[in-house]
Amino acid sequence: MIERIEINLLPVEYRVHHKKLEIKREVAYPLAGMAIIVLGLSLFTIATQNSVWIFNNQIKAVQSSINQNKPIQNEIVKLKNDKTTIQEKIKALELIDVNREKWVKLMEDFSAKLPDYTWLVAIKEEAAQSPVVHIEGRTYLFPEVANYMSNLKECEYVREVDLSQIEQIDDKDKIYRFSISCAINPEAYLVKTGMPEELASLQSDKMR
Repeated sequence: MIERIEINLLPVEYRVHHKKLEIKREVAYPLAGMAIIVLGLSLFTIATQNSVWIFNNQIKAVQSSINQNKPIQNEIVKLKNDKTTIQEKIKALELIDVNREKWVKLMEDFSAKLPDYTWLVAIKEEAAQSPVVHIEGRTYLFPEVANYMSNLKECEYVREVDLSQIEQIDDKDKIYRFSISCAINPEAYLVKTGMPEELASLQSDKMR
């Protein structure tokens, strides 16, 4: 076999010299580290975007479920509100049933203790821990208001009486308007069972 021998006859300055690319260790290691970091960041970004996509899909699924169950939730809220209203009504009815005789007696006292030339126009209870009754009345005689307050203090159901306001509203007829606040004694109760003494005495007389 004849070997091929190539001879370059060009002058030295025209010859093309092939140089090998050599990278030093001081440069190669940092470049390799940067490449690893870039690759890691790329993978982390891809994983994060994938997680975000998954979470967004889960949020959409949950929101869709919430929208589907919203009528049920509204119905539950409505039932709770109805329950609260019914419980308040039941409580009010129970209070009326328990305090019925007491308030009847109290209204009788309010009326019976009225002095002459004096009348009531409004009675309003203030719901509080210690019940207070506001009384508004009219009178022709100014001193009768003080007499009425003294008479109310004698009632077993009234603990304290205060004058809220008094003024003359009719110059011609000299009519005075007054407002009184009565603190009700919560410890004064009527007997819940049995009949009043008056009816009991009448019935015993009939039986004789």
